[in-house]
Amino acid sequence: MFDELEESMAGTGRVIGRIALLLGALAVALGIAPARAGTLTLVVDNVQSSEGAIMVSIGPAEAFAGNVAHPLQVILPARAGQVTFTTDALAAGTYAAQVMHDLNGNGRLDTNLVGIPREPWGMSNNARGNFGPPGFEDMRFELDADTVITIRLEQ
Repeated sequence: MFDELEESMAGTGRVIGRIALLLGALAVALGIAPARAGTLTLVVDNVQSSEGAIMVSIGPAEAFAGNVAHPLQVILPARAGQVTFTTDALAAGTYAAQVMHDLNGNGRLDTNLVGIPREPWGMSNNARGNFGPPGFEDMRFELDADTVITIRLEQ
C-alpha cells in the first residue's frame, strides 16, 4: 500500500515539475520575467591615488532609503586617474550609484567630527547635497539599454 502511494506521489512530483517548467517558459515568452537591461558602464573619474579601493554601491530608491539592500556592491582596486566597471547583472529600472575611495582600507567612508567626508566620494549625476547626502531624485538614472555614467570623485 505504501509502495503504491509513494509511486503515485513520485508521478505527481514529475507532473508538478513539468507544470512549473512550462509556467516559467510562458512567463519569459510573455515578458512577465524581469526585463534585462543593457550593460551598465560606470566610470569613476578623478581618482587621486592607487592606494586603497574604490567601493561602488548601486541600487533603487528603496535601497537608498535603507529599506532593502543594494543589489550591486563591488570593491575595485584603486588606480590613479580613472577606474571603470562594467556589468550586465541589473534588471531594467531606475537606479542611483554612490562611490567612495577607501584610502585606508577600513571599509567605510571616514568623516570628520561634523560628518564631512575625509575620503573622496561621488554620486551618480555628480549630485551634491546641502548639509547631507543628495536625495535619490538628484542621483537617479534609467537603465533600460547600454548606459555609461561617469562619477567624479570629490573630497
